[in-house]
Amino acid sequence: MLAPEHLAACTHLFRHGSVEASVALSRWIGRPSRISIEQVEQVSLSKATEVLGDPESPICVCAMGLRGRVTGQLILAFDDASGLALADLLLGNSLGTATEWGEVEQSAALETANIIGCAYLNSIARSFPESMEDSEVMVPTPPRFARDFAESVMEFALMNQAMVSDLVFLTRTEFSIENSPVNCNLLLVPDARSLSMLREIPAV
Repeated sequence: MLAPEHLAACTHLFRHGSVEASVALSRWIGRPSRISIEQVEQVSLSKATEVLGDPESPICVCAMGLRGRVTGQLILAFDDASGLALADLLLGNSLGTATEWGEVEQSAALETANIIGCAYLNSIARSFPESMEDSEVMVPTPPRFARDFAESVMEFALMNQAMVSDLVFLTRTEFSIENSPVNCNLLLVPDARSLSMLREIPAV
C-alpha cells in the first residue's frame, strides 16, 4: 500500500482537484459552494463501508468509471434529502418540491456529478508529473445513477483493492453550499493496479 509520504503527496494533489470542483459546482448551481478534502486514507474494508454512513441505510450514488493510466471509480454519494434538495435548486423549485427520484431529478444529479467529476479529474491530471500525458492519467465514463445500501456501494467500489490487500485506499471530501454543510461525499477509489502509479507522485 502507500507509505505516509505518498499519502501526503496524494492529499496535496487531490486538494487541487477539489478547488476546481468547487468553482464548477458554484457556477452550476449559481450559489457559493465549497468542496474540500476531508481525508486521504488507507483503512480496512470494514471501516471503509462506514464512510457513507449507516451501512443499512439506502443512499443515492452517481458513479463514474475511470479509464486510462488511473482506473477505478469516482463516486458522488448523497442521501435522499440532500440529493432532492440539490435537484430543487437546479430546477428553480422551492425546497421540498421534489419528493422522489423521477427522471428529471436523476438527470439533475447525473449532470452535477459529471460537472464536478470532470473538473476534479482535469485538475488532478494537470497536477501529475510532466512526464505523464493528460490523456494517460484518467478519463471518466458517463455517470450512472443508483440507489442502494451504503455497504453494498462501498463493497462493490472497493472490490478490486480488497482482492489484493486487507487495507483499501480512498479519498473523500466534504460539501457546503452557502456555508451550510451538505450530506454529500465525493470518493476517488483507484483500483489495485493504479495504486502503484500513485507512488510516482513526488513527495511534497
